This record gives sequence, structure tokens and C-alpha cells, in this order.
Amino acid sequence: MLTIFTIVLNGEPYIEQHLATLRSLTIPWQWRIVEGVAAPTHCTSWCRQMPDKWHRDCVSIDGTHEYVRAVNNTPHVTCSWRHSPWDGKVAMVAKALEGVNDGVVMQVDSDEIWQAWQLERVYRLMLPQAPGTAARFACRYWVGPTKVLTSKTGWARGDLEWLRAWRWGDGVRFERHEPPIVSGFDRCVSIESTEELGLVFDHFAYVTEQQIAMKQDYYGYHGLVRAWHRLQETSGPVNLQEFFPWAVGATADDVGI
Repeated sequence: MLTIFTIVLNGEPYIEQHLATLRSLTIPWQWRIVEGVAAPTHCTSWCRQMPDKWHRDCVSIDGTHEYVRAVNNTPHVTCSWRHSPWDGKVAMVAKALEGVNDGVVMQVDSDEIWQAWQLERVYRLMLPQAPGTAARFACRYWVGPTKVLTSKTGWARGDLEWLRAWRWGDGVRFERHEPPIVSGFDRCVSIESTEELGLVFDHFAYVTEQQIAMKQDYYGYHGLVRAWHRLQETSGPVNLQEFFPWAVGATADDVGI
């Protein structure tokens, strides 16, 4: 079985794009969604408390909660939420993977878009691996509606980016979410190997102003909204660190969509 999990708060407009793809799969699958506010604890203790303006009773305010309620307990889909903060993102992951003891597990964030054939190829790649084996993937990392990273080194391409699939088994569990590390992790399918198989996903991480404003508040990125708007006004390749100071070694360009 391929178990896909998504932890989310305010995941529109992307959260609703996954299910049609999943329903076209020819492999056994399930989608576990856990929604809500994560307290800044454990591996996300460096984050800030999510401001009240981004949630209502600890669930989404952008339509995500209504969508999650609508798809909950439809075939292959199980959703969870609560009206108090989760004990960090790692607790949300643990809830998502309750009862999962075998198969292949993938983390797919609400803003990460995969094609059906890619998910099937990931499943067949990982199923023969030893439990605890991970796989790294490249992504087209979007920093605006038409802007994508062009560099293959530096920020967003570190040694733990993007760990997104694991061969599950007895005793395998998530120890951290940021970065996503499981117990017994000592083997990894390389990013070069998955790229050769065409397993490159689209990561719409910095595309909408709502995303940017929420990141600014939650991660403490001072002036992020203003910098993001300046970035959108550029043309041609740019040094992304001039706009996002933490984006060391990254360049971005306009793809002209």
C-alpha cells in the first residue's frame, strides 16, 4: 500500500488538486490528512505561535477545513483535526500514520503536486527497499506565480531536501518532521537516481500572498511579504538571497507562464 500523508493549515488552492490524481492510481493507496495548528514544540520549536488571524478554533479559515470535512471517510481518505494545537508537527505526522506498519509512505504537502505516474513509480521503486530506506527528490520550487528556482545547489537543495518517501516497516517511525527523519534512517535513494526516473515534483511554496504572509508570521521572516512583491517585479535571473536572506546560493528566473 502507498500511504500518502498531508499535514495542513490553510492549504488552498492546492489541497483540492490531489484527490483526482490519487483516484487515477492503479496501485493500492490511502490518503491521511491531519489539519490544524501545530504548537512551536520539538523539531519546530524555532517557529512562532500561529497567530489567531490564521485559524478559527485551531482549524483553517480559507476553506481547507470544509474540504477536509467533505472528503473525510470517502474511499481511501481519512482526515483528522482538533480544536486545540497539536504538540508540534511531529505529533500531526504520528496521528496521520497511526496503524501504518508496512508498505511505502510518502509525505506530500498541500502545495506539492505530483503526477499519477510519478507516484506509481515511487511506489515500485521503494517497495523492494529495506525498511527505513528513504528517497530524495528534486522539485521545481516556485517562488512566485511565474518564478522558479534555477540553481541545483544551495537553499532548497540541501542534503535533507527533499526527503519525501520511505519504505515503512516494523519499528519505523518519524523522529522529526523538519527535516523529516525516521528511526533507523541510514539508507537513501539519491536525488540523482530519482531525477533520472523523472520523479521531479512541483512545489508551489511561495506562490500566493496568503502563503507568504502566513510564513512571515509563523517562521518570523520579517518583511517577507514586501520582499516577495519586489521579487515578482524582477525579470531575468536573480540572486534569490537579495530577497530572501536565508536562500543562500539560490537563483530564480521567470519561466514566462
